[in-house]
Amino acid sequence: MGGGSSSLPKSNHALPPPIHVEEEKITEKPIHQDSQEKTDGFRLNQLTEPTYISHVKTGNTLCSNDHILLFQDGSTTIEFRTPPKFQRAHTSWHNGLIRDSIWCSDLNVFILLTKDALFSLSPTSLFTTETAQNKPLVDLKIHTYNKVKPYNNNVSFWRCTCAGTTLYINYSGFGTVIDEYSLAASSCKLINRWIPPKTCAPYEGIWCIRYQQETDQLGMAIMDARNNQWRLEIRNRKDLAFLWQIVLPLGNGDCEISILPNREWLAVNSCGIRLIQIANQKLKTGVEYQRELKNAIAIGNLYFAIRTKSAIEIHQIKQLK
Repeated sequence: MGGGSSSLPKSNHALPPPIHVEEEKITEKPIHQDSQEKTDGFRLNQLTEPTYISHVKTGNTLCSNDHILLFQDGSTTIEFRTPPKFQRAHTSWHNGLIRDSIWCSDLNVFILLTKDALFSLSPTSLFTTETAQNKPLVDLKIHTYNKVKPYNNNVSFWRCTCAGTTLYINYSGFGTVIDEYSLAASSCKLINRWIPPKTCAPYEGIWCIRYQQETDQLGMAIMDARNNQWRLEIRNRKDLAFLWQIVLPLGNGDCEISILPNREWLAVNSCGIRLIQIANQKLKTGVEYQRELKNAIAIGNLYFAIRTKSAIEIHQIKQLK
């Protein structure tokens, strides 16, 4: 899927039955700007130089609860950073590659998804006044949802998102399947399974899924295998009904999406070089980086984090009057 190294494999299995029970200098080049757009709010093309850079191993995970930045660094470490200095803290991890990580505000936990398992991590004990920089965190509470598994051995989990205590997990592959769960602190119950054509066409794949709380809607990065064209599609979260879409100008690589302030969306050209900002159902602005991107997110309204192939880079968001 796309030109990235982690492309979605074509599905070669029967769909499940439906059930009913989200330090290097960066040079940038504008690619699009809406001249009618208001001048207030976050703008990609007004990012200043990074205020913090940390070199990391190759990966794509990146998530935040507005106060803590979390990402996997290598196969056996979960890293944490807290503003404004973004000191490093970490904990060991022995459950394999994390394919996605999100924040669940209703339960106050990070949700971690691997190819065949689901976990939650409580940040309650993070960064006390006694926590030293670069000190391992040994008392974090990591819970395993043992009953959350792929529907058969030939498929694997890919991305996930939370809307309140409703969890959506989409599978890898074209003709993407989405499982919907009711999530609690210690349990996770499957309540619905969405299959094509409700999710997407058999020749399409859902690469990323995210929930936007301000609009109570789901966003999906979808690729059409017939022409390798990417789009952002917005859905009603209750029944996955189509609301609107926009074609994304991505020539190669894959596409992550994340939430920006003021009901906006961000498309990240993973394994490529483009960051695209979407507002009011149209392209707002975009930039091209000279180095390979992996992921990017806003940390509240003050910081913008970018993960490249080899670094985490933190920008301050310019506060415009």
